Amino acid sequence: MSTVLSRRTALGHGLAAAGLGAAASVTAGRSLGRSDANSAHAEPVVIVGAGISGLAAAAELRAKGFADVVILEARDRIGGRIWTDTIGGDVPIDLGASWIHGVKGNPISAIASDNGIATAPTDYDNDVVHFHDGGAPPERAEDILDGFWSSARRRPRQSLAAAYSSYVATGELGVRERRYLAHELNTIVEHEFAADVGRLSLESIAGGREFRGGDVVFPGGYRQILHALVPGLDIRCADPVTSIDHADSPIVVTTASGATYETSAVIVTLPLGVLKEGTVSFHPALPAPKQRAIGLLAMGVLNKTCLLFDDVFWDEDAEIIGYVGPVPGQWAETVNLYPATGLPLLMMFNAASVATELERLSDADTVTQALGALGEMYGSTPQPSDARVTRWSSDPWSRGAYSYVPINASFEQYAELAGSIDNRLFFAGEATTEDNPATVHGSYLTGQRAASQLAGTTHRRRAR
Repeated sequence: MSTVLSRRTALGHGLAAAGLGAAASVTAGRSLGRSDANSAHAEPVVIVGAGISGLAAAAELRAKGFADVVILEARDRIGGRIWTDTIGGDVPIDLGASWIHGVKGNPISAIASDNGIATAPTDYDNDVVHFHDGGAPPERAEDILDGFWSSARRRPRQSLAAAYSSYVATGELGVRERRYLAHELNTIVEHEFAADVGRLSLESIAGGREFRGGDVVFPGGYRQILHALVPGLDIRCADPVTSIDHADSPIVVTTASGATYETSAVIVTLPLGVLKEGTVSFHPALPAPKQRAIGLLAMGVLNKTCLLFDDVFWDEDAEIIGYVGPVPGQWAETVNLYPATGLPLLMMFNAASVATELERLSDADTVTQALGALGEMYGSTPQPSDARVTRWSSDPWSRGAYSYVPINASFEQYAELAGSIDNRLFFAGEATTEDNPATVHGSYLTGQRAASQLAGTTHRRRAR
């Protein structure tokens, strides 16, 4: 067994050694469905986006007695970056979010438990690493990684790419050991943050919190969580919001179809990538601190190539398959879904600039490359019976997978992005939380937060 750890566990080890460890687990939000309202609120509310944060906000408002809540969604489906498709006809496959990261006290775990939704744990230590030219990881693999973190903490604000160069320049590592360290940084850091190590520093990955208890996937798909939230919600899909005029009261929200909605408050759950793109115009423009946060934070890319085969030809029991190939970072990590689903199904990952570059390929060419990597590991490789390929950077309604803090920014920008405007315009989504960015549970909790903020201001207005 190699020394590849859980991404979060490995990062925790490295950051703790650097004196920059993540904080303890956070407290989950209130249980879905609890009502704090004595009577229905008549004020209309518009929520922009039917991702998990928008659904959480709507469900929380409903529980608080808000009777006129409309969710406007650009896509022809709900979920946003939670996207359960099918492969092989009717096999659920998550092309967006896959895991609950940390099950203890996690609100997504609570929804799964309350609704009888099955989960399967992922053991990141149950792994194997293949070199394209044969051989095994170095015997002192763990010492190499520990040595890197010790070196990086001397200059926590420099890029991790520069830290890698400084570390290997000492001459302590052979060629194979350097390649292995680069592989580890790709899978542990670049896949975790969906960004190149040249864009990240030790300091920029040291924020946030995490829940304990390990990670789990949904054999039946993440959409089951969405289905638990949507009953009773008014969701209008396939009509993107184009502008939000909050200069006067009421606020006017306009969509691509020309429909307009007059509302007392809006909860904006647009992904950071869409905010950066300027797809939705705000009148007046967003305040300077919020625009600064949007400009400084970055949107990462993590793509999947999912392959369904007739039979298992790979390491059947290994849950994580690592590949140190001729092109650094390409096809470096594969999740074997056979232990979780009982099906010969692989989920192959590419992150950051490697992922963006591969988005230029057709589905057929992407699958050919994936099979080439598998062939280097296992010899002759059969054709898959079906395949699914994602391109999150090219997706106009996300422009990336999730947010990260680059070396010129800080976690404070998440708080700036979260701030409300005039107690009428509220913001939610994974890029609006300092504690849990880039996670489903973080996005869910921000939806509850925005709904509570809105309800609080409404209550104060009514009490005057």
